[in-house]
Amino acid sequence: MLIEFTFTNFKAFSEEVTLSMKGNFFKEHDDHLITIKGERYSKLKVIYGGNASGKSSLIEAISFVKEFFINSNLLVDGSKINVIPFKFRKNCMDVPSSFKIIFIKNATKYVYSFSCTINEVISERLDVYYSNKSTNIFTRDNVDNYKFNNDSKFLNDIKTKNTKNKLFLVTAATWNYEIVKPVYDFVVNDLVIIGGEIANNKYSFDYLYKKGDYEEYKKFALKFLNDADVSIKDIKVDIKKTKETNNSEIIRILGALVNNDDEKMNRIEESNIYNFMFTHEVVTSNEKNSYSLSINEESLGTNQLFALSIVLFYAFKEGKVVIIDEIDRSLHPLLVRHIINSFIKNSTNELPSQLIANTHETDLLDLEILRRDEIAFIDKNFNTGVASLYSLSDFSPRKEENIRKAYLLGRFGAIPFLKD
Repeated sequence: MLIEFTFTNFKAFSEEVTLSMKGNFFKEHDDHLITIKGERYSKLKVIYGGNASGKSSLIEAISFVKEFFINSNLLVDGSKINVIPFKFRKNCMDVPSSFKIIFIKNATKYVYSFSCTINEVISERLDVYYSNKSTNIFTRDNVDNYKFNNDSKFLNDIKTKNTKNKLFLVTAATWNYEIVKPVYDFVVNDLVIIGGEIANNKYSFDYLYKKGDYEEYKKFALKFLNDADVSIKDIKVDIKKTKETNNSEIIRILGALVNNDDEKMNRIEESNIYNFMFTHEVVTSNEKNSYSLSINEESLGTNQLFALSIVLFYAFKEGKVVIIDEIDRSLHPLLVRHIINSFIKNSTNELPSQLIANTHETDLLDLEILRRDEIAFIDKNFNTGVASLYSLSDFSPRKEENIRKAYLLGRFGAIPFLKD
């Protein structure tokens, strides 16, 4: 479960900003909160802002951390780190970008941070809360100056395997240092980031099928879709290996893409192709009939919900942090509200899941729907190009206030001011 994500000098953000999931003292919508060891955390964060204000940059900052974890071991000495600093300043590539993530995993609180340029990791630190007091596991500064408070002999050996452009935590996890593995697992597996294209993550049908969770998922998906007023009575899937399609032209094109590498071609030919059919029940003149449509014949909105249902299935089953860029894309406002309500109902203290999303859907700006600490804004300074992140709570709105009207009138900023 995510507590805070803080970063500095990344894309539209020059100064330090913090995305906090801490719940404040407001008493409304207590069912939106997760309580752990007396602390209150929110299940939701909905972010508003004008176009090109920095909403996607916030999600890309989290995505960068995840991708850096995944790719750190692949970097050879001298390879560039794929960090993008705030570029509206002189010598921008020499200014380090910093990132800090605070989260709870298996009832233990972790605080991990690092800073880097495109060439090297400048600093890195991990603290773990086994009790109310933090325990420092390692500290790294000045690129290659390390301090270990425990397991010094083992960690000094791992240090020799690290390079200046790699994260030491990832290197330590690769060499089976158990203490850091929950951090790696949380960032790589518990942060589920969905970009402009839905299902831009590992939680695909292929993952579901290999895990053997199809029947359990199917019950969840049918309920989720029908609760969203998508009248699908059954989902059937036909599974074939790529080589069984007998489409020589597709295989030829795929072969060209991998330069006819035998090992890669074998993986392609053995990969699964899923053909989905959705059964709809139609009643006319008191006669009930069933008809089937392929997934390509369904609407874009239905396809979005279907792909998202796999993510939500694992979010609630395993406790994930789902982060969505443009949650309202191709979805009716009531369907967006349906997704939000799913997180409220399905997330528990024992298995917390969270939703962080940006949107332009102003119908959600209603304190009958969301808590004041669940709404945030991103605004960009017209002159400096610097984006800032702030909460609705900063404005101390009244519980009965029309938040949507106030936002559209510009009280909270984070809207485009059109010169005409």
